[in-house]
Amino acid sequence: VDPDAVFFPARLGKLLAEHAGAGYINNCRYGMHGPIEVFSSKAISLLGEDYGRSWDGKAPSKCVSKLNFGLWGEDMFMDQCLSKVLDVGPRPTEPRLMCESHCDCPAWYWCGEGPDVVSYHPFKSIDSWKACMGNALAQNSKNETEVMSVLK
Repeated sequence: VDPDAVFFPARLGKLLAEHAGAGYINNCRYGMHGPIEVFSSKAISLLGEDYGRSWDGKAPSKCVSKLNFGLWGEDMFMDQCLSKVLDVGPRPTEPRLMCESHCDCPAWYWCGEGPDVVSYHPFKSIDSWKACMGNALAQNSKNETEVMSVLK
């Protein structure tokens, strides 16, 4: 989770239960974006095996050799590596995982997309991050467990 994302761990737990057995969860219909990335242990194990194939253990061998990733960020690289090279799946797209303007969530800044949205992104100041947190929690103020988990 990126530090400029407002993240609700209790919401993630509920969402993961709906996607049991997924290889990893895509967070945007345009491809995986980096503010929050959710991988299964199977996906990480396969990626670790690919790292083990490299001569120095510092890069996933098959993914590096089979992908043209010069202009990609880590999010696009991971998505392509897992789905196209390592054949990790299923890969459900889950819009509740992240709300940001680049993924068709135009009101991301107000953090009012619903009490089940796991993260909002990006917030570059402490005040804007706190405002988002407050707005998002206000939608679900009856859920004291979530409020307490965020405040810990």
